[in-house]
Amino acid sequence: MPEENMPELDLFIGKAGDPVPVVDPADMKKLWTYSQELRAKYPNGGVATGIEVLKHMCSPGADTRAVSYRCMMLGLLEMMLETAWPGGQPSEAAFKVVSRMELRWMAVGVPQKGLPFDLESFLAEVRGESMYNASTTT
Repeated sequence: MPEENMPELDLFIGKAGDPVPVVDPADMKKLWTYSQELRAKYPNGGVATGIEVLKHMCSPGADTRAVSYRCMMLGLLEMMLETAWPGGQPSEAAFKVVSRMELRWMAVGVPQKGLPFDLESFLAEVRGESMYNASTTT
C-alpha cells in the first residue's frame, strides 16, 4: 500500500525523498539501548512503543521521527554487518556518523533499490571517526 494512503505514518516518518534531519547521537543511543532492552525482554517481538514514550526519552525539542529512523538505519546496518560490530554493539563512531550522515526518507510500501544512504561513505566516515578518536585519546 503506497504511503499516500497512510496519513498515520506522518507521526513516524517524513516525506519519501526528503532529507532526514541531523540528530544528537546521545538521543540515538538512548533509543538504541531501549530497543535492545525490549529485544532482550521480548525476543519474539510483538511489542510497540508509542511516540510519546520516545519523545520522553529524547532531549527536549528532538525530532523523534528522525532519531527513530536513524536508529532503524543503524539496525539495518547491524544486520548487514553483524560480524563487523565490536562486541555485537555499534561503536561510538557509528552513532556519531549515523546521527549526521546524509539520509533520505524511504517510501513505505514501495520496493527500494539499495539503501537511502551511501554505505561506502558511511564505512569510510566511521573508520575516520574511529581513527580520530583513537589519536585524541592517546
